[in-house]
Formats: sequence, C-alpha cells, structure tokens
Amino acid sequence: MRHLQRRATHPDPPGPLSSAPARDVPAGNVPAELNRFVGRTDELAALRGLLEDSRLVTAVGAAGVGKTRCVSRVAALLEKRYCDGVWLTDLSPVHDPELLEHAVAEALGLTDHTSRPPRAALVEHLRGRRALLVLDGFEHLVDACADLVRELLRRAPGLRVLAAGRRPLLVSGEVTFTLAPMCEADAVELFEERARAVRPEWRPTAADRAAAEELCRRLD
Repeated sequence: MRHLQRRATHPDPPGPLSSAPARDVPAGNVPAELNRFVGRTDELAALRGLLEDSRLVTAVGAAGVGKTRCVSRVAALLEKRYCDGVWLTDLSPVHDPELLEHAVAEALGLTDHTSRPPRAALVEHLRGRRALLVLDGFEHLVDACADLVRELLRRAPGLRVLAAGRRPLLVSGEVTFTLAPMCEADAVELFEERARAVRPEWRPTAADRAAAEELCRRLD
C-alpha cells in the first residue's frame, strides 16, 4: 500500500495499462494485520452477509469511526472465498480523479505494456475473474469512483466491491451499511490493548478502567 500511495500522490506520467498474465498476479494484496482486531463482531458478520447477497456494499460513517480497519478486517476474513483474490485500494492519497483508474490498476498488479486506456485494461483483467475489490476512502472522488464501479460491475459479473467512505456511491444495486462508533465495552478493551502495547506491564485498576470508560464516552 505504501507503493500505491507513493505512485498515487507522486505519479509517473500516465502510461498504457494492461493485465499481467494471471500466473504473475498474486492472489490479493491484503496486508497482514499488525495487532489484534478488537470488537465489531456484529458489524463484521453483517458486512460479510451483505456481500453474500449484494455485489456492491458500502460501509459509511463519520471520519475516524473505524471504517478502514473494519473493511480491511472483512477483506482479510474473505481472502479464501475469492479464487482470484481480494484487492485493497487506498484512495485517500489520490486527489486527481484522472488518476483513480491508475491507482486501482496498480493495486491489482497490472502492468504498462499496451496502448489501451486504463479502464479497458481493468475491465479485461476483471472480466471472468471471481474477485473482491475493496475501495477505501473514496469520498473526495465519489463521482469518478461511482462511474468506474458502475462499469466494472456491469462488465465483470464475477466481481464484488466493498467500499468505505463518508457517504454512499449512489450506484444502482448498492447496499449501504452505517458504521456506528464502537460500543463502550469494545472501545475500552481497545484502549487497554493499545495502552499495553506501549507499557506491557500495565494492569488497569478499577480507577483506570473508570477513567477509560469516561474517555471513550467523551470521544464518541
């Protein structure tokens, strides 16, 4: 993902894009989690269930509510369900709508060796594949992203899209799932988990836990 961010924020001049041979494309790019995922059991189950029935699911919520971590966790849980991979694209550093398709193509591992437009390369690559495309942080590119998703879903019947942003894409067939703040118990558990990452010897007292509960309530 760092490579994608560098390319998207400091892109090379746009060049032709095409799919690499299937044998050269890894089955997904979901990064390994660096720490334990806490809570959100119901939300994870709901998002997975929605993806069983719908080809486009968008998790919407306020900034900082945990959309990125939640959809990344869903992506990790579903890696074995999609034989052609689960592909995560962080769109937050992509500020130019004209670079959207290049960012998605790079996340999918496509290479520059034909004169076709990037969208045509994306369609050709995804057509006939069973894959999950995760688009995170699209809200500043909503119109361009909606247009791209609409065409990819229409022309690649084996594709499903899980998106995360502050508002829906408003594409036909989209199912939206509103991600609320974590419940207090999960928020406190997460707080304590992260505190122990800094001070492994720390064991919360009753006063510590009460302070953590109050802090989590105020943050919500």
